Amino acid sequence: MSKPEARLILQLAVALGGVLMAVCLLAWRAAPLAGVGLLVLWGIGVALIGVVCGLWLRRLHRDLAAIEAQLHAARMGHAEYAIGQNDEGAFSALHNELHHYVRQTTALRADLQRDRDRLSTAITDIAHQLRTPIAVQGNLVELLTPANAATTRAELLRQNERLAHLVAQLILLARVDTHTLSQVRTRVSVDTLLRQSLTPLAPVAADRGVTLDWQVPVGLQVHVNVKLMQEALINLFKNTLEHAPADSTVTVQASGTPISVVVTLTNTGAPIPPSDLPHVFERFYRGSQSAAGNVGIGLAIAQGIVTAGAGRLSVANVTGGVQVRVEWFQAPAAADPQ
Repeated sequence: MSKPEARLILQLAVALGGVLMAVCLLAWRAAPLAGVGLLVLWGIGVALIGVVCGLWLRRLHRDLAAIEAQLHAARMGHAEYAIGQNDEGAFSALHNELHHYVRQTTALRADLQRDRDRLSTAITDIAHQLRTPIAVQGNLVELLTPANAATTRAELLRQNERLAHLVAQLILLARVDTHTLSQVRTRVSVDTLLRQSLTPLAPVAADRGVTLDWQVPVGLQVHVNVKLMQEALINLFKNTLEHAPADSTVTVQASGTPISVVVTLTNTGAPIPPSDLPHVFERFYRGSQSAAGNVGIGLAIAQGIVTAGAGRLSVANVTGGVQVRVEWFQAPAAADPQ
């Protein structure tokens, strides 16, 4: 009986016994001949008080032990819900609150572990991706001679540009992962957005002899962060052009529905193997058809940007080629009142 809750119940029992005794004494003074009966009545009352307080104390200890066991289980990574403790008492409410707290803590612990694993994987992947251009630059410096200075300088510049682009893409990927992308959005013509995104890739299309079947309404608009969405579209155009056959046609279509704006990029290239299709948006994933030098983060970045911009990105094999589909869930500006 050393615990505080036990001492309080004991004190209550003693107080009730004292009150009962005082009542019996008053009754005995009023009726002296009833002394024996009052003594028996007092004994029965004291016994009942003891039994009730004992049962109360036992239940109190049981409920506290259950809560202690629940907290211990939570500390060990378990969050089971004991439905038997869910009655209408105060301890039930406390049990329910603890259960919700434990569930939230368990989820946070899982998120933290996932973030740690993701960070570890990202650091490993980044180190692997940076190793190649750094090693190439080191080799070029070691082999530098007056005779090959011009060609070596050009190659060093090319490798430096590749390294700078890779670092910029990795930084953007980190912003996607940490949900720190800018949410500032403006209305922009879909035609303008697509053409500006395609401009840096014009040499790629020209080198491969790829022509564009442009089916984009001039008046169609979308509400997005223009700079970020251009980054996403550049990656999508680059992927589509790189996997288009030489001297083929890439179809660029856009349309508006009452709830969304849809853009599709379709080439006539080989279908994506079924084993690769579920993984195309995974970071650093290089499928069997990946181009040389592809680090495997372009589609991951594009998906993160499109998703953050209230959109959805998908890639699918279609009849005669592969189609990239971007959908922004919003009313098309062409239908908006001015």
